[in-house]
Amino acid sequence: MTINKNKPLLLATLMALATCTLSACGGGESTTKTNTNTKQDQKETEVNTTPEKMTTEQGYEKLTINLVEGVIVPLYDQLYASNVTLSSETEAFCSKTSRTQNDIERLQATWKKTSYAWQQARTLKLGPIADTFHYSRIQFWPLSSQKLASDVETLLNENHDFSQGLSDLKHQLQGLPAYEYVLFNSDVTLLGAQDIVKRCEYLQAITANIEGLLSQDIASWKGEYGAAFKSGSGSFSSKEAALEKLLTIWFEYLEIIKDNKVNEPMSMQAPGKAELLENAYSQTSLINIKANVEALELLYTGGDGFGFDDYLKQVNQREDLDTQIRLHFKAIYEALQATKFKPAEQLLVNDQGRAQLNAIGSAITNLRSVMDSDFVQVTGLNPGFNTNDGD
Repeated sequence: MTINKNKPLLLATLMALATCTLSACGGGESTTKTNTNTKQDQKETEVNTTPEKMTTEQGYEKLTINLVEGVIVPLYDQLYASNVTLSSETEAFCSKTSRTQNDIERLQATWKKTSYAWQQARTLKLGPIADTFHYSRIQFWPLSSQKLASDVETLLNENHDFSQGLSDLKHQLQGLPAYEYVLFNSDVTLLGAQDIVKRCEYLQAITANIEGLLSQDIASWKGEYGAAFKSGSGSFSSKEAALEKLLTIWFEYLEIIKDNKVNEPMSMQAPGKAELLENAYSQTSLINIKANVEALELLYTGGDGFGFDDYLKQVNQREDLDTQIRLHFKAIYEALQATKFKPAEQLLVNDQGRAQLNAIGSAITNLRSVMDSDFVQVTGLNPGFNTNDGD
């Protein structure tokens, strides 16, 4: 009796199991469809991350705006702030009744920071700073270290009233190189100078002079000149013309690095001509090149904003060329790093050092080659390749 009573229950259980098995098969098919949909969603997401193709004019507009607002003005602002700090620390140093070597070294470190900011900004020999000769008043170069020393010492032996400014002096007496000579010169040290008060007045006049020049240049970039560059108006016939002018300066500065900063001091053979090195007294010539290349790369990439690298990718669909250009920048940094940033005058006198300097020049030439061939051909931008005749 018990067995007979449980038969219906057993049959019901078996039927339920069979139904579950069939449902499981159906569930497996449903899971497969879900996975397929997920993969499709991923593909669509990947497609959506591809840079949207942009027209040439759209690219020009984004480039001109970001280069002014995201690169050029910030570089000038950084330099201005650095010079203000140098001015403040110069005043503090000069106001002391007794000074130590530590005080000198602190001031030297501040000058180096200001000089580094200038070396980045000086790649922008464009617009107000060039048209008004402010560029050469902040740094007149190339100029031999002996000529600089002679001119500064002659000035200090005269009865010049530095409180009246420096605008009536030779350009090489108005800017950072003159300050460098007074601060770093080991033949007539600032601490040991009998005329330290006069030298301090001169240093303070230099920073005040630079501040006045930069104030005008920055105001112009933030105002009328910057607006003209962004809109392709004023002295520019179009946005394209504005970009081509900037690229012309960019290319010329590569030549300045290779010719004036590397080849001329190397001369034809050892020991070279150390007196032609840039910033020979502070021995920062190789650091200067690093700062220059960083700024040139910043102009290419646009920093955090839209740059020529983005233009290649979104207008020309040539990410491969951007990769190639970035590798050339990397090669320059590696060549610089190989020198361990020793004083360049030490590298001029032996074969190993000269080979390292040659490697820097070659890396710069390689970057220039790909830029003035592939980059120009692909973008259609045609900067003027004027023969460089120095600063």
